[in-house]
Amino acid sequence: KKKEDEIVRVTALSQLLLYPAVFLLTIGIFLGAVWANVSWGNYWSWDPKESWALITLMVYAVPLHKASVAIFQKPLWYHTYMVSAFLAVIITYFGVNELLGGMHSYA
Repeated sequence: KKKEDEIVRVTALSQLLLYPAVFLLTIGIFLGAVWANVSWGNYWSWDPKESWALITLMVYAVPLHKASVAIFQKPLWYHTYMVSAFLAVIITYFGVNELLGGMHSYA
């Protein structure tokens, strides 16, 4: 019983932290687009870093719809997804620089 309560508590905390995280990621992408428009004259150029930032946003936005996605009703699957979703962050911050070219590649 105590372990189940702990899992429910951690799941609730994860879901609660997801909202500001997605909000801040959205703000970051938006501000980056505004800055790109000022610097280069266009908001979005589908550079690999921009694309992966958008993919990361979409990956983390899916669990916000927990009520309509049945698999997220079970804490095990929710946490498995969230740990796997972190791979998108790793690819965005490190993988794009090492593997893909573009304006945001510093390799």
